[in-house]
Amino acid sequence: MAPTVVLSAGELLQDSFSLLSRNLSGVGLLLAGSLAGSVLSAAFLPSFLQDPAPSGFLLGLVSACLSSFVTAVFLSWTAQNLLQQPEPSLLSALQVGLVRFVSLFLMSILFGIAVAAGMLCFILPGLYLAVRMSLAPALVVLDGRGPLEALNHSYQLTEGHRLTLFVVFAVMILLQLVLALAGQLVLGLVSSLGAPSWLGMELFLPLWQVLGSALLYGAVVLAWMRITGRVPAQA
Repeated sequence: MAPTVVLSAGELLQDSFSLLSRNLSGVGLLLAGSLAGSVLSAAFLPSFLQDPAPSGFLLGLVSACLSSFVTAVFLSWTAQNLLQQPEPSLLSALQVGLVRFVSLFLMSILFGIAVAAGMLCFILPGLYLAVRMSLAPALVVLDGRGPLEALNHSYQLTEGHRLTLFVVFAVMILLQLVLALAGQLVLGLVSSLGAPSWLGMELFLPLWQVLGSALLYGAVVLAWMRITGRVPAQA
């Protein structure tokens, strides 16, 4: 499928960072989900210590479902704001999350299997598949497509945009690695000043992870809108 629009890596990166600064409410949603995950882990800790295998599996499953729900809510909320709907509705975003999180969870499993299999074939096929299927989360949540259909349609939509998307996502991942390293240095400094160690694990680390996720998923929504011909608000 030939591209109907021209994506610029520089423009998409710039707009993604601009969107991050304007979408603090969406960042708050992701942070709330991260904190809920921490509370969930703490609640499962006693049973995990008594019987690790089943408790660990159940915790992993519930955490993955929670993550899919929060991601779906974030994607819906971000799209509502970009499309300049008269009254972006958090209730509507929550409803979308409830309806679509199972499909998003299943799609994520298929995505992970495909990319992992590709990584076993000298890494490059895995990176290629990750880029080609990168729009699948938006297609599941915002278009209402099924897991397999979303992966297949993302593969078609990204034809002609592979290099642009690869550059954008590579820059974002490298930035997250740099921020993680900087975060470790900051946490070390904070600990040396006598601050409690849980402060970094329960506040700073989730915040850095949330900012990285918000930036990445924001880019996915922007790319989906532009490739499919939707016109987002100026980011």
